[in-house]
Amino acid sequence: MTDQEREDILADEWLIVRNSGEIPEIAFYSSLYYLTEDDDGPRMSLSGEEVHVLKEAAVERCREIVLRDMLVENFNKTIYRGIRRSIFNWRRYQTFCRRQALSLHDFRPRATDTFLLFLEQGVRAAGDSLPQTFINCSLEELTRFAEELGVAAERLPENIGLFCQKS
Repeated sequence: MTDQEREDILADEWLIVRNSGEIPEIAFYSSLYYLTEDDDGPRMSLSGEEVHVLKEAAVERCREIVLRDMLVENFNKTIYRGIRRSIFNWRRYQTFCRRQALSLHDFRPRATDTFLLFLEQGVRAAGDSLPQTFINCSLEELTRFAEELGVAAERLPENIGLFCQKS
């Protein structure tokens, strides 16, 4: 296999992982299997850097998925699943990072800022361009998520429970 063929194969796999669906971790492992073990694959021996590049593609996709459901502009789009899905995807992202010995610290501030902005914009738009109950989880779930992001309860908008689903 030439260097160019190798680069092309890895670039294709990077695209698959980066643009994967809801579970980038599975795409990452599937890609590793295809590249290294699958009888129909190239059966390559990957360098640490090559694995790292694929891992970073999965991380970027995970981050994108976490943020997607914390953007008010996505609320009426078919891709939107609500803050409950962000909570689920945040936890999935944490698990992936732990398994891969990756740090969450560089993404947490962005997730925190996006979360707080979502709540602020949502409260302003509730009952107008958004439903009054625009948060599809309970106040308890929302508060727990805020804690996971490092957001103190007093930083949440006043009366945020009015906009949450009742448990």
